[in-house]
Amino acid sequence: MTIDVQGYELEVLKGSRETLKNIDYILTEVNPDELSENCARVEQLDEFIGRFNFQRVETNWEGETWGDAFYLKR
Repeated sequence: MTIDVQGYELEVLKGSRETLKNIDYILTEVNPDELSENCARVEQLDEFIGRFNFQRVETNWEGETWGDAFYLKR
């Protein structure tokens, strides 16, 4: 699954609970800080995705405000 929705990644993931049970990886944009209202921080994504047995295995920061993270199912 690939997600890039400008800070609303957590909301997309919350709506994808059934899908998360059936996939092996997630590639998504992440933010170290809340850049705008309701913009999830990378730690919030880690916590939510972790409930579905995913672990962040790589993060490529593209500056100070955003990057891409790769999660694999354990």
